[in-house]
Amino acid sequence: TISTPFRLCAPCGAERKLQKGITAEMAIYHLSMKIISRSSGYSAVASAAYRSGSLMLDERTGLTHDYTRKSGVAEAVILTPATAPAWCTNRAELWNAVEKAERRKNSQLAREIELAIPHELPQDAARETVLAFVRENFVSQGMIADVAFHHMDKTNPHAHIMLTTRAVGPAGFGGKVRDWNDRTHAETWRASWADHANRALANAGYQEEIDHRSYERQGLEKTPGIHLGKSACAMETRGIETERGEQNRLINRLNLEIQISRTELRNGGLTEPARRVADLLNIGLPDNATSYTLRDIIEALPKDSNSAWKLTSNAMSMMADMQATRRRWEELNTERKEAMSHAASLKKSSPFSSGFSRIPLMQWAAPEYRSEQGKIQSLSQQMEKLRQHYRKVEKQDIPASQMAFEKQWQQWGESGLAALRAQLLKREEELRRKEQEDTERSRAEQLRKNDNAVMDSGVLRAVVTGYGEAPMPGNGEMTCYLLLHNRNGEYTLWGNELEKYRTRIFERVDLMRDRSGYICDRSEIGQHPPLQRVYSSATFEQLLTQVCQTWPQYTRNLRQPKTWPESFCLGEDRQPAMPSPAARKVDFMQGRLPPTLMPVMSSVDRETRQLQLLLVMGVDDSLGGVVRLNGTLYPAFAVPSADNSQLVISALTDKGLRYAGYGVAVNHDADSHISPAPELMEFHLKTREAPLFAAVNTPEKQPDHLFRSLGFNRTWEEWQREEDARTHTTERRHDRGWSQ
Repeated sequence: TISTPFRLCAPCGAERKLQKGITAEMAIYHLSMKIISRSSGYSAVASAAYRSGSLMLDERTGLTHDYTRKSGVAEAVILTPATAPAWCTNRAELWNAVEKAERRKNSQLAREIELAIPHELPQDAARETVLAFVRENFVSQGMIADVAFHHMDKTNPHAHIMLTTRAVGPAGFGGKVRDWNDRTHAETWRASWADHANRALANAGYQEEIDHRSYERQGLEKTPGIHLGKSACAMETRGIETERGEQNRLINRLNLEIQISRTELRNGGLTEPARRVADLLNIGLPDNATSYTLRDIIEALPKDSNSAWKLTSNAMSMMADMQATRRRWEELNTERKEAMSHAASLKKSSPFSSGFSRIPLMQWAAPEYRSEQGKIQSLSQQMEKLRQHYRKVEKQDIPASQMAFEKQWQQWGESGLAALRAQLLKREEELRRKEQEDTERSRAEQLRKNDNAVMDSGVLRAVVTGYGEAPMPGNGEMTCYLLLHNRNGEYTLWGNELEKYRTRIFERVDLMRDRSGYICDRSEIGQHPPLQRVYSSATFEQLLTQVCQTWPQYTRNLRQPKTWPESFCLGEDRQPAMPSPAARKVDFMQGRLPPTLMPVMSSVDRETRQLQLLLVMGVDDSLGGVVRLNGTLYPAFAVPSADNSQLVISALTDKGLRYAGYGVAVNHDADSHISPAPELMEFHLKTREAPLFAAVNTPEKQPDHLFRSLGFNRTWEEWQREEDARTHTTERRHDRGWSQ
């Protein structure tokens, strides 16, 4: 994947030229976003006139903005959703309407997206790529897009996209759509443009790709460049060296040296035949390869010459060419079918003109029908060319390439592959031995720190995980104790047992004095050992199976992990935690499920009818079921907090049990002083901005302890008695008023 060594605030052609002689000129990634706001002194009309190179009157200010002499504007296009009225395609009317709809002095008038277009693309392909990106990401969501293409015939092609911020309908602009300001859209739009541009580059026959991620996120050891700016670019173009230009030249040379070094070291340590085959089959050995990585590479090595040929760059490019040709043929076929359907409808609606249009003297009778017929003929010719190209690659190019590869493979390929496999096995064994040595060294170091055997028999060495005063087992006498942990395990020292041991300075143990840290290097005195709850995953899996069998229509798309852990461990905050040997354990591994499936609460989206949350009774006070996060349904495991103020929810993903959010009982009604019924909970999930409300299932049948553990301030029976008493009091007051 190739990205730019410059971080551009705007695409700059001069900066491209400065890269010549250091790296090959290639496609770069640039996409920036900003808000055009009135508080910053901007005008939507002036901005649109400048980007489109046109003359427009700002009706709000009375100013005329004339940019018809601006050079570099290739084309400007307005794309509207289906709900927009016809006048929205008029640029002046559109942006004057935007100005009229915004009444505040700090109004946000429009959103602008500026993106760099790969200069390798032909102008038509570049234009269609940008418009497809705009339609997919903005127009489909209800925005109006004003797209201006600049410098399409030079080395700096780019596009400016101005987007409206209000919903539009037949009556004009409505309210602001706040969802369009969600920051998560930025990453989605940036990734979408990279995907559109890479597909266009592949269709144009280029193997290079652009990437919206930074070098650090890509895992590349590259240093990003600095932005030159217009002045520095102009000076560098005239041959005047600048400080920023010199810094970028140094950065480019550094990146090139890193790339060369990584290429040389990629297959370092291999013999010549093995390196030859690795380069031929595009097999790279990562610098941080583990024994597991090498094992995967060994298992993926080809078994014969045919599978080996498919790994070569020549084969992969031809396969990609065939796939791109096939996709384009299918697109044209779809367009051709639509044109044929349209022509058939025209012929059916006006059969006489359609029939007479075949006669030369009557061709004027059906111009639209003739236009569709010409479009069908053009599409058919394009499809035939694609079919011939596809067959040529399939029947001629690929067999010829395979035959040439077979001859080369017979000479040195098989022997080189055997040498490569032997070298990889040798390196795998070395890495495995090194990993084992590191593990043993770490274990030995840990034992050395917490080992009773390396010191005198009368000296204690352990990690102090807690201390306090409690009744001593056996006689019940109140005495001091220490909670300790070392290689021998966990144990407690009571009362006079402490006198048998000496500290590091060979004095008798005194609890009140030595809790400052004399007993151990890693003393944690003063902190009680954490409390952890352990649940059986097998029991939870059994409960989940019952849920799926009972409600198959809602759990059809449930995403379960490929491998289940042996158990679930929760910390004192009831969130997933790593098992700690020093922690106190509350074991629920042997807990049993209720004899019948007892649904506790659920939530279903009214519009999509998708299940958002479903929890049923599990082991002890736990609940199990499913929860929807980011549109995906995951297994859910819920446990009340220690003070029963929250219901903590965790989701089981491929990476294990992960904290998903919490729920609280709705005990107060903002519109009434009367407490509502204990039947509604409000959940705050990590992937949702708005709270999710879930109703308790048949609350009159739920046990009393469930309402307490969920955080309700009364049970259903208590609320029912209060409601009956309130109703009875109201009836008595009504009767008394009637009698008067």
